[in-house]
Amino acid sequence: MLDWIVETVIAIVSYVPAQFVPPDSQHFVLIRSMFGLLLIVLVVLILALNPLRLIRRNLRNRQSANHSLDR
Repeated sequence: MLDWIVETVIAIVSYVPAQFVPPDSQHFVLIRSMFGLLLIVLVVLILALNPLRLIRRNLRNRQSANHSLDR
């Protein structure tokens, strides 16, 4: 299962830069590495910001529950 995920990610990371630079170019490895790093940063960003959304949602629910109890 992990092999399939890794192969899929490598295929995506290789496919997108190939649309902009020929694969036999000297800079292809550099651009592929930059795109892979960007993909990793986006995944980490999504994982890092997800708890903030949950905290905000819980705070809103508590505030609305407190307002309904006060009335």
